[in-house]
Amino acid sequence: MATAHYRRNFLALLGDYIGFGLAMTFAGITTTLPAYIAHLTPSKVVVGLFTTASDGAWLLPQIFFANFLLNKRRKKPYILLGSAIGRPWILFYALALALGLGRSPSLALGLLFAAEAVFLGSDALAAVAWFDVLAKAMPEERRGRLIGLGQGLNGLLAIGAGAVIARLLGDQGPPFPLNYAVIFALAGFFLLFSFASLCFVVEPEEPVAEERPSWGSYLAHLRRTLVEDRLFRRVIGVRLLAGFDLLASGFYILFATRELGLPSSTVGLYAAVQTAGTILASVAFGALSERAGSQRVIQVATAIGLIAPLTGLILFLLRVRGGTGLLVVYALVFLVVGAVGSAYMLGYVNYVLRLSPAHDRPTYVGLFNTAGGLLVVLPTLGGAILQSTSYGVLFGLAGAAVAASHILSWHLPKLAPQDHERP
Repeated sequence: MATAHYRRNFLALLGDYIGFGLAMTFAGITTTLPAYIAHLTPSKVVVGLFTTASDGAWLLPQIFFANFLLNKRRKKPYILLGSAIGRPWILFYALALALGLGRSPSLALGLLFAAEAVFLGSDALAAVAWFDVLAKAMPEERRGRLIGLGQGLNGLLAIGAGAVIARLLGDQGPPFPLNYAVIFALAGFFLLFSFASLCFVVEPEEPVAEERPSWGSYLAHLRRTLVEDRLFRRVIGVRLLAGFDLLASGFYILFATRELGLPSSTVGLYAAVQTAGTILASVAFGALSERAGSQRVIQVATAIGLIAPLTGLILFLLRVRGGTGLLVVYALVFLVVGAVGSAYMLGYVNYVLRLSPAHDRPTYVGLFNTAGGLLVVLPTLGGAILQSTSYGVLFGLAGAAVAASHILSWHLPKLAPQDHERP
């Protein structure tokens, strides 16, 4: 039962959550990595393409791994397998960068794409298994507490990580590319800490299918799930519309440093602000999820998600540049990005875990995340839009889609515990 090893599993999953979250702060896809790529190429399309490739490598394989895992009684070994394959690549890249890889920008960029693809592609297997283990190891009524606490503690620690990033990228830090080599090494270290924590999880057993379905029958089952489960379709629709914030998310930091005239050291500051947003939202969303349901988390997150593109759009129209006041005002964008990001687990994933039948949980999680793979083209599309139009158009389009997601989110009902009925 989930309660048999509750304390041990809570601490192990908490350590994993914090370690992985800190790693992603150092290797942030909306902060550190776009700034690093901008050192290697002036192309905004490449910045967007990197985000697209990263999201695709993690999201798209999950539906295939879901079928693979359906008849596996134990999922934890596959978490460890995926982690062991992919996570060392971040450390390898840090070492290569320290040894002179940065002297060839094209090679450094190509190897970054490769390392990220291996890391996230193998983590796709680990992720599908991890969500299933989370649902089994954590009682449903305490899952939000774990996620909220994990995100909150990670956010507190990540403020310190942001200060480290600011120091490394500031005038007093090491020269490029050694500063980024240290950042990648720190990300790799915390990924290994996360892996070590996962080793202590005790996975409860649940009934599973005796045989893995053939691909033909599995694809037919996926189609039936989407056709017959209207509530599942609806939450996917909300997630896809809200995900249009990816059009702009990778370009907020470039807008700050290249259009608003803010210094490059603000990358670290805004990374800290983003994690502060995660802290505040984790506490608030955790309590909101327990009291009002995960659907309310989704509704609030899509509402505040409008603030980021609207702030960018207003500043673009006002044509302001530089100054402490602007630095503070623009921090609101990253505060919101952090807050909205915390809603993924406490809102969307918690909602899907609750509505999915236990025996079919990998399918629901894999299908939900793979559907999110439809969004992977958006960062590249955002780069193309920016290249041919302006930041104003980019922020306006992102804001319109997020507004539509908020309207649709009010059609998500609150689910009772273990409620698998479909409206």
